[in-house]
Amino acid sequence: MTRPVRHEHVEYVGEPGSGTTTLVAAVRRLTGSESELSAALSWPAHTPAEKKLISRRPAGIVLVLDAGSGLTARGGELLGLARRVGVRHVSVFVNKADLLPDPQLREVVGLEIREALTAHGYAGEETPLVFGSAHDAKTVNALLRTLEAAVPSPDEAVDRPFLMPVEDTFHLKDRPASHRLVVTGRIEQGTVHPGDTLELVGLGEPGRTVTATAVERLCRAPDNVSLTLTGTTPEDIARGQVLTTPGTATAHTEFDAEAYVLPEHDGGLDVTFFGRPEARFHFRTTDVTGRVTALRQDGDVREFTRGGHVSMAVRLTAPLAMRAGTPFSMRVSGKAIGPGVVTRVVAPAVKPDQD
Repeated sequence: MTRPVRHEHVEYVGEPGSGTTTLVAAVRRLTGSESELSAALSWPAHTPAEKKLISRRPAGIVLVLDAGSGLTARGGELLGLARRVGVRHVSVFVNKADLLPDPQLREVVGLEIREALTAHGYAGEETPLVFGSAHDAKTVNALLRTLEAAVPSPDEAVDRPFLMPVEDTFHLKDRPASHRLVVTGRIEQGTVHPGDTLELVGLGEPGRTVTATAVERLCRAPDNVSLTLTGTTPEDIARGQVLTTPGTATAHTEFDAEAYVLPEHDGGLDVTFFGRPEARFHFRTTDVTGRVTALRQDGDVREFTRGGHVSMAVRLTAPLAMRAGTPFSMRVSGKAIGPGVVTRVVAPAVKPDQD
């Protein structure tokens, strides 16, 4: 089940000088009051596109290009990153189209853009492509109409298998034995009913199942709920595990990721990852120590970064439930250094003693 796109599901990205900021301002004017606008239109001017993609992982993007430059190497890098972090839909706005008055020249530029989209795994021939100007309300409106038609909102979370990160556990000794263990959390996806068999994933032996004997009400994403469980003990369930439909989630200690490390002027710091066992990786309701085993930035292998977009391979000291698209954040020496998103998990899932 899907519903029409809303602006919180779309990011506007482009290289400096492409007119992205001007286009966002035009969209803001045309789409209503500030209270109706999403965070997607509220980034500070000149926010790096990589930070937008990694922090928000939008359902779709509008790639803004300068007609005089077309799709540059930088634009190709943004397409590649969008694909790796799970962006499903791309629309293209070629700004300053008056620089290409010749229809045949526009056709050539459009063909190059579609070929690049296809090379990065998108349906190039079907991608909405609008030539116009960020100062022209008519072409901006044309872009918004293509978004309504081409970019559905994310699939409804309630239609997916159940998954709820465990936040707190309570052992209520004054209740009957079958109703003493209560866990709380916010449902990430799916629906749970009394009598459902659920699997505990992460921070322990795989394949452990429990039964939800009581549910406070009809519970579905994104509700905060409490569940009464049988089949486990308070000692065997912990914050950071997830309760999920059996067989639909796995725990891993190794994964590849794209991350954005905050530069010092943005509240971050220079980070030397190698040899730093104290790096902490925060997933959902918990965090574990991890080690970066490979780091690349600007196409080069690195041992440290002064901030910006990086690709990394990570090994955690304990298995957590994750999959491609799972977000996380990082801390070094007690300081938050930026967000990341899992792009690939290393299979098979491992047990804690197989680190």
